[in-house]
Amino acid sequence: MNFFEAQDEARRRTKWLVLYFILAVLGVIISVYGIIAIVMTYTGSGNPFMPGVFIVTALITGGVMGTGSLFKSMQLSGGGSVVARDMGARQVDPHTTDTDERRLVNTVEEMAIASGLPVPEIWIMDDELGINAFAAGTEPGNAVVAVTRGCLQRLTRDELQGVVAHEFSHILNGDMRLNMRLMGLLFGILMISLIGRTLFHSLRFMNLRSSSRDNKGSGGIVIAIVLAGVGLIIVGSIGVFFGRMIQAAISRQREYLADASAVQFTRDTDGIAGALKKIGGQQYGSDINTPKASEASHLFFADGGMFSYGLATHPPLEHRIKELQQSWDGEFVATNLPDVARGRSGHQDTRVSGFANSESAPSVLPGQQRVQRGDIDNIGETSQINAHVGMLLHANLNDEWVHACHDREESQALIFGLLLAEDNKLREEEMLFVKKAAGIDAGELSIKWNHELRGLHSSEKIALVDLCIPTLRRLSFPEYERFVEITQWLIASDGEVNLFEYMLQHIVKRHLDTHFRRSGYGKIRYRKMEQLEKEANILLSTVAALGGEEQMQSSYQAAVVESGRQMQILPPSDCGLMNVEQALEKFDLATPLVKKQLLHMLGIAVMADGVIESREAELLRATADAIGCSVPPFVKAT
Repeated sequence: MNFFEAQDEARRRTKWLVLYFILAVLGVIISVYGIIAIVMTYTGSGNPFMPGVFIVTALITGGVMGTGSLFKSMQLSGGGSVVARDMGARQVDPHTTDTDERRLVNTVEEMAIASGLPVPEIWIMDDELGINAFAAGTEPGNAVVAVTRGCLQRLTRDELQGVVAHEFSHILNGDMRLNMRLMGLLFGILMISLIGRTLFHSLRFMNLRSSSRDNKGSGGIVIAIVLAGVGLIIVGSIGVFFGRMIQAAISRQREYLADASAVQFTRDTDGIAGALKKIGGQQYGSDINTPKASEASHLFFADGGMFSYGLATHPPLEHRIKELQQSWDGEFVATNLPDVARGRSGHQDTRVSGFANSESAPSVLPGQQRVQRGDIDNIGETSQINAHVGMLLHANLNDEWVHACHDREESQALIFGLLLAEDNKLREEEMLFVKKAAGIDAGELSIKWNHELRGLHSSEKIALVDLCIPTLRRLSFPEYERFVEITQWLIASDGEVNLFEYMLQHIVKRHLDTHFRRSGYGKIRYRKMEQLEKEANILLSTVAALGGEEQMQSSYQAAVVESGRQMQILPPSDCGLMNVEQALEKFDLATPLVKKQLLHMLGIAVMADGVIESREAELLRATADAIGCSVPPFVKAT
């Protein structure tokens, strides 16, 4: 499966989602009108068959549902943390010493590094004993991954990795964003049922002890309220049925794809299959008990046990396991509570011990990677993501670096350090600015991290940036504004175009803006590469120039010939930072398939000599992230 194609399909499915919602609204409007007609006939309050009655009914009902959907959608724009709180989850402290939580943090961080995504926030549903999990968020920059306590207690590391990989598939292929939109629309449908329940509750506050003269009138009002309440609840149930139908139509096939992707990510069928077998074999299954789980049932790893009107949002466990292991004997796996003080005797899950199928993780990553043509041609394929690579990179990061990524203050200084100039004199000036803007300690830490991280492989640098994202979300808004101001000043301080510095700052700001400013990706405006040929030429000319004058022309021509386009390399004056920024902004509004074409061209240019050097890999992956795509590290698991 190719994630660019999957994202494109997810966007098309959004149109179907809107159509389903409109049909559901029409069905509910007609049902509400029927209830009103019955009530009006019974009470003799007018002729229900006048056109005006239907129009008013349609406007009020549609308005209520639309308002409900708009309210919920605005609420969900805050990102996946909104859903996690609604599910009763709590955020995991990245410095946790709890064995199970430490294992979860390591697993999620490794998968994020392997897939080229910023690390999502990690949440735990402590009161949920079933084996389940979900990913939620409007964009990768505000995504969360949440698991139940049962998931932590009952699953092995490989099984937990399979579940986490399944959820990362939903983030990568666009399902997560689609599912969040579905939650917003479903809430509008449920509004009718909520109004019906409110009418019932209102009876408690009515004074039913009136005089005999008023008995007939008050009795009629009570009966009318009861009928209206029952009717709206029934209609609300019809709306819930429509909602379930939409959830099932959107979700079921995507679950099979996410299972298959998890196997490709982990190179292990037994992990995710084992988790599914344990769901079928334990008392609590995958049940979710929180009251708000129904509206989010399509987000979960497995069926949450909610009443589904015969329209389950997930395929049966047996079918999912059979798809993964055709030789399965049909037996589920019973599980017990873990031993007390498990892992406290020196066998805790550390970052290095998590590296699977290897005696030990390599201690050094090469400064450049030999790549095959297929590595570029297959950009976006699930086969390019390997959880073992994430383990390798995670294991090679110094514990002090990882600790800094998890600290609110040091993570900022670490980013500043990556942006400091190579020129000694300029670097001194930049450090003085950091000290003035953020404090003396920040300046000292920045230069410390600059010295330690300067020679790192590109994959490790980007991994550190990805690890910093959830920590930087914990800044206050004024702190965030100061952080952005400093990073922008560091990039502009030398008056020259340093493309990697710009891309790095752009990545961080992009993923944090979705949290602090609730800004998401814009609407699609460009559906063909021909609409962005000028912008593609700017980026291609800039990337080709990184190889030096001797290789610039050959790298450029290799990409142009491959693309079949008639273009001429641009002079440096046409490839300034402003031009690059405008080009990226336009490609950010292109379809996933157009973005794939751009990345393929850039990839051909940087690997024209058969080698992707560290800085070239940095640039290619950073460019992809800057336009909303994820490219895994160019590192092989050996």
